[in-house]
Amino acid sequence: MGSTKALREFILEATSAIVADGGMATSLYDKGFYINRSFEELSLTNPEAVREVTAGFKRAGARLLSTNTFAANWPKLSEHGLQDKLEEIIKASVTITRQVANGEAFTLASVGPLGRLLEPLGPTSLGEAEQWFGEVADIFLAAGVDGFTLQGFHDLNELSAAINAIRSKSHLPILAHLGIQDNQKTNYGHTLAEYVTLMNQLDVDVVGLAGDVGPSGMLTALQTIRPLTSKPISLMPNAGFPRLINDQYIYLCNPDYIGKYAKRYVQAGANIVGGHSGVSDAHIRAIANSLRMTQALHIEISGYSPHMQEVTNEFRPALPVEQRSKLGAKLKAGERVVSVEINPPRGIDADKFCEQVSALEQSGVEFINIPDGARAVARIGALQMSTYIKKNFHIEPIPHLTARDRNIIGLQSDLLGAHLNGVRNVLLVTGDPPKLGNAPSATGVYDVDAIGMTHIVSRLNHGLDLGGSSFGRPTEFVIGVALNPTAANQELEIKRLKYKLEAGADFIITQPIYDFEAFQKFLDAAGGFSCPILMGIWPLVSLRNAEFLKNEVPGVSVPDWVIQEMEKAGESKEDAVKRGLEIAVKTMQQAASVVAGFQVSAPFNRVEVAVEAIRALN
Repeated sequence: MGSTKALREFILEATSAIVADGGMATSLYDKGFYINRSFEELSLTNPEAVREVTAGFKRAGARLLSTNTFAANWPKLSEHGLQDKLEEIIKASVTITRQVANGEAFTLASVGPLGRLLEPLGPTSLGEAEQWFGEVADIFLAAGVDGFTLQGFHDLNELSAAINAIRSKSHLPILAHLGIQDNQKTNYGHTLAEYVTLMNQLDVDVVGLAGDVGPSGMLTALQTIRPLTSKPISLMPNAGFPRLINDQYIYLCNPDYIGKYAKRYVQAGANIVGGHSGVSDAHIRAIANSLRMTQALHIEISGYSPHMQEVTNEFRPALPVEQRSKLGAKLKAGERVVSVEINPPRGIDADKFCEQVSALEQSGVEFINIPDGARAVARIGALQMSTYIKKNFHIEPIPHLTARDRNIIGLQSDLLGAHLNGVRNVLLVTGDPPKLGNAPSATGVYDVDAIGMTHIVSRLNHGLDLGGSSFGRPTEFVIGVALNPTAANQELEIKRLKYKLEAGADFIITQPIYDFEAFQKFLDAAGGFSCPILMGIWPLVSLRNAEFLKNEVPGVSVPDWVIQEMEKAGESKEDAVKRGLEIAVKTMQQAASVVAGFQVSAPFNRVEVAVEAIRALN
């Protein structure tokens, strides 16, 4: 054992199911190494523990042994400050596995996901992902592995990036595994049919499933994918679902139970059986014993066609944007949109806020923007405030929603609740980091960023949650995203905006703009956008206000000439407001023929200043 040809032939020519190993991390956890550390580093600091786990799997009957490198990539190791030890960790783990294999088993390079959101959900490009995967592939190849096993992937884009990166380096066998949920889809809503269709197109040797379901769910998935491919199939179920007992995570499936299902897997067409999280050497021994009593089987699929089961598009049609809200209708019709932004109260007394909303309504303002914890300071939630406005006023709210304060479950729940209460517009922003606010020790969640949130809301508009489960009638959100045309890294800003548009954005709102020429240069560099843009406008009310925005507010660029103009007001508050309005109106007049409208901030909630700017424009 030990050559490319040997492993590939071993898999393809096997007359009985092949036994793989189990869960390395959970086996190490059972030895007392807890989850607040890098398990991969143990190949350096506690090699004997890694060796014992690997040897236990081999003694139990495994002929495919994985290296202790599931999270051995630059992004994951950097979370523990171990990125500089990447090569050392991989080489040490390969050495341990090869020594245990000793020519009697194959050494597979274990490759897991990066822990970064890839386009279009996040800022990491496919090119960056392929570079990271290619880096680890080079190290594995130099260390001498027999093949690659990819596990833990839920994003087909990321799995493709890993496969392409490895294939650009080597022709060693690749066992590609997908992680699925109870609904038989990945965390990102990818279906089994989509996965198998993709794997049939890519150069992989084995199609597989690893986690996150237990033995029963894995059998259901196998029955779906077996008719879709002629490739060998590998199954790595979890040992059920973990339970927290006495401060320890325990997987409750006993070995006999998994052994029983191993036999069912082979009878249903599986070629390789092992385990994922919670699967110990005892479970692998039960699998091996069960398979010895199962008739030898090598699957030959007759009449196979990759089109045997077409990938179905489960998206329901999204409601046309003009039918979702008044904002959507005006944007679609090309009518000028003007919204005013005011902050919600910091406490429960909303009387002053309601007076401000009423003043805007009486002035003919049709839309109001509500920030979501701006500057990382707690206020009444934007979605809740928008629900209140919707019920008590005729002005239409555009609440902001940040990724900072909610995980992806909470984001979806809050959006569905807001929709139930009549909110139809949202502006999706990543959110200021907590350290900028008055609770710097608070934890920022950031499961996704604004790109990922756009993808989530777009899926809701098609009747699907992020996991791909249909929930019936789709939501009807008009999706807004933020843009900073004066960002220092304009190439990145353009790239991120394009991701947002691809993810489903309906309109764009910029950061406050004070330099129209810089804004126009950004549009020229970006090649223009068909998506309507609302320019952000912040009428200055003092020199101090201008200096604060220039120096202390992320994403806002105030040119020196604006500071100089505000300095001319001296101590006169009236003159300062007048000059600030003149700057704002001049910018709006310059941009009127270029943008779809404006979001005018009410400085310090002084709505009269925002209203005066709007009237001067008209």
